[in-house]
Amino acid sequence: MTDLSDFDDLVAYQDRGAECNIAHPVTGEPTDITLIVAGPDSATQRRARLATSDALMTFAGRPPADEQERLAIEQLAKCVIGWRVKQDGVDVPFSFTAVVRMLTKFNFVREQVDAFAASRAPYIKG
Repeated sequence: MTDLSDFDDLVAYQDRGAECNIAHPVTGEPTDITLIVAGPDSATQRRARLATSDALMTFAGRPPADEQERLAIEQLAKCVIGWRVKQDGVDVPFSFTAVVRMLTKFNFVREQVDAFAASRAPYIKG
């Protein structure tokens, strides 16, 4: 790719999301947990970053650590646009609240989704 027009659809493509397949935290083996994550150049991620910045401003630049962590988790959760998750063999309904709960409870999932959401590689065709 050598022409800016090659990137014209980048934002729209990243807004459709890509599949982030979660690996077991110890063995690295694939699990059946898949989250659909909007890319770093997407309008979805941009809105999430701006909302977090606005929320941080309410603390006059000195948010407590627990609030910083909560806002970071919520920002990442806003980038997850779908999923395939089961618990006890039953599909878990997708919702923002459910994503926040998962990212809060399972730090290894949060770490993997955070790294995936920051990478452009899954979103670049060819």
